[in-house]
Amino acid sequence: MKSLSLSLFKVFAASHVIAAVCLLWPVTQAQSGPLNGLTQNAPPQVKPLAPESEVIRLRAGELPEVTLTSSVLFRILASEISSQRGYFVPAGTTMLELARETSDPRLARRALEFYLAGGNLPGALESSRVWLRASPDDVEAISTEMALAAAAGQTSGLATALRKRIDSATDKTAAIGQAIGVLSRMPDKRAAFDILDRAINESKSRNLLAAHMALADMAQAAGDSKRALAEAREALAVAPKSEDAAMRVFEYGLAVDPDQAIKDARSFSALHPEARRLRLLLAGQLADRRDFDAAMAELTAMAKRSPEDFDLMFMQAQVAYRAKQLDQARGLLEQFVSVQSQRQRAAAAGATDAPAALADAYMLLARVAEDQGRLDDAVSVLARIEEPSARYAARLRQAVLRARQGRVDESLAMIDSANPQEDEEITLGALTAAQVLRDAGRLDEAIVRLKAADKEVPDSAEIKYELAMLYERQNKMTEAEKLLREVIELDPGHAHSYNALGYAMADRNQRLQEALKLITRALEISPDDPFIMDSMGWVKFRLGDNAAAVDYLQRAYSKRPEADIAAHLGEVLWKQGQRDEARKIFNEGVTREPRNPTLLETTKRLGVNL
Repeated sequence: MKSLSLSLFKVFAASHVIAAVCLLWPVTQAQSGPLNGLTQNAPPQVKPLAPESEVIRLRAGELPEVTLTSSVLFRILASEISSQRGYFVPAGTTMLELARETSDPRLARRALEFYLAGGNLPGALESSRVWLRASPDDVEAISTEMALAAAAGQTSGLATALRKRIDSATDKTAAIGQAIGVLSRMPDKRAAFDILDRAINESKSRNLLAAHMALADMAQAAGDSKRALAEAREALAVAPKSEDAAMRVFEYGLAVDPDQAIKDARSFSALHPEARRLRLLLAGQLADRRDFDAAMAELTAMAKRSPEDFDLMFMQAQVAYRAKQLDQARGLLEQFVSVQSQRQRAAAAGATDAPAALADAYMLLARVAEDQGRLDDAVSVLARIEEPSARYAARLRQAVLRARQGRVDESLAMIDSANPQEDEEITLGALTAAQVLRDAGRLDEAIVRLKAADKEVPDSAEIKYELAMLYERQNKMTEAEKLLREVIELDPGHAHSYNALGYAMADRNQRLQEALKLITRALEISPDDPFIMDSMGWVKFRLGDNAAAVDYLQRAYSKRPEADIAAHLGEVLWKQGQRDEARKIFNEGVTREPRNPTLLETTKRLGVNL
């Protein structure tokens, strides 16, 4: 029997650990009642126990025979109890020492689990090596040791080891899959690909379909799309009917030559019209290229071939919606709803996916109605959603639509009666209510709601962030800063909290060096975010570095030509004497958002006549 999983041990009370220890060694029928080699009470005729160093007997091909002395039992108990208390590394150290002494692979594996739970890669790697020494033919031990070595960057000889495993394996495809599993742990994807490339090309399996597919996938992961495409083409040459290979030729070819990739996919689907996954991928790509007619034609041809594939009808509706063919989308969705309703009535509860399919259809039908200006119809359609996983989101969408109609109190009542079932739904409801109130200009009420939600879900970074933004709008920077720092503590990768805090300081021309550090951190996390670029440009301007300010602001404006960014870029250009260019930027901003307060305040302060 394998040792119990770490998650199960976590919930054991200390009083149950002895039972857990017993489970590590299954009971066998020996005269003295040994636990698979660990003897609790020696029979009378047995000589007194030898010293600790002599109570272990190794048996070729079998688990070691270890006497369950008080020392062994105590150390197992101590290790397990340490893990229950969250001290995983000390638990792993104790168990690993015991594994070395006993040569028991189960103890080494248990030590590995502890080290992994504690995030200690060197300890886990050493445990895997002790496990492998104790069980040199254990495939799982071999794979684990190689994977952890790869993750630790210890790749010397790895290509040769993988090649030997592939060549010696009866199931070559499985062995190649295991090699990918090992190499996928390596942070350097290019190095991982090079190792696989060498292992496969030096093996006897280099011309297998699985080999070319593996190389294609690893090359793509390494960012080498041309090599990925070449290997995918080799795979398709080996197995011309393989849809998996054809899909790789298409997917990886899109990064090299999109037009040729589409031609290749069409050629394969013409020869193999049953290739559903490839044809769906092709239709999706055509839609992404806004070639909606071609995407619809592909789906229609598939539907004629498989008239009972009703999912195709929903996909056609999605394409029609994206093409702004709203009446066509509506007609297709109504047909789809009719079919799925019949399926739901014909099957027992829980025996079909029809309720989920109906929820998706109703959501899209509501969007069609909304885009057509039929908000009451949209609300009615959303009310038909009863699928548990979609019901709450549908109720919140109804509330947003009512708010758009100016029925704010009715909207809030709908949110309050939606009955959230978990913290995520509580958070979503609070944020939606705050948005409704904010858009209605009722900031104080929005703050009251978010404060209550913050108490109910104190670990929600989203609630704290939105509450901070409301305080910032009311110029209550002490409260806003406190909340933003709480968000950063909860989620150190929350780029917009660093940005919001830094921008608030820069905009008020306060603590500029601290503002620069905060925005720099935000930009490290999200280097392509135009709003963070805007903040960086603004703090650079405040610090007097106008050249850097213009560079950041122009890059931000090229990505998102919004009025707030236009106000900042225009002001910097104006101050540098580039007034014609500044006036052009200001005019573009006013055209997009005539009432933007930042832009209006900036042009008024600078005396710019537009």
